Amino acid sequence: MRSLTILVAVLALSLGIFASPVLAGGWAVTTFDNLPDQFVFGHEYTLGYTIRQHGVTPINVDKTEILAVATTGRTLSFPGKSDGAVGHYVASVYFPAGGTYSWQVTQGPFAPQDLTTITVLGAAGTSTTDKDKAAADKAATDKGLPADKAAAADKAAAADKAAAADKAASAEKAAVAGKAITPASGPINQSGDPVRTALPFAAAAAAALFLWRVVTMFRAARRTRATA
Repeated sequence: MRSLTILVAVLALSLGIFASPVLAGGWAVTTFDNLPDQFVFGHEYTLGYTIRQHGVTPINVDKTEILAVATTGRTLSFPGKSDGAVGHYVASVYFPAGGTYSWQVTQGPFAPQDLTTITVLGAAGTSTTDKDKAAADKAATDKGLPADKAAAADKAAAADKAAAADKAASAEKAAVAGKAITPASGPINQSGDPVRTALPFAAAAAAALFLWRVVTMFRAARRTRATA
């Protein structure tokens, strides 16, 4: 009985070792090929990375993925696909919103590797909170465009109509002013000429002076005759 117990224990230990040959190695390290200088939400990035057992020997694992956890608690998962050399994987990473994320890489039977936090930039220095919210806002904006265009067209038409009315009123006003000024210009110019106004008086004065001269000469001649 005792021999049977020892045999079962040895068999179980052997099965455990052969079933988990990777775990017997201990731990693994993930290194990225390269990372972009910054992440911007709404953009897709293809990240390549290599998993090395003990940080030295590249090794294929059962399953790997990049996990990103937002400050809101939302977790994003980007599966890694084997690519080329042993232990090399690629994952397409997409951040639907700006903000701060903590992320890690799962390494199959090995413990996941935590990475430093990253900051994902939003459009024009802002960050959204959710891809669905951004899509809803965009849909609402798109839906409002026809109404905005119609309002703009109505406003432009009203402005053109007002401009046309103002132009017509100005033309009519100018025409009325021209009619009112033209007839009065003749008399105004004539009455305002001092030479023309003084001519009748000058002629009358000259005629009176001539008549007085004739009368004076006639009287002088009579006196001369009377004296003789």
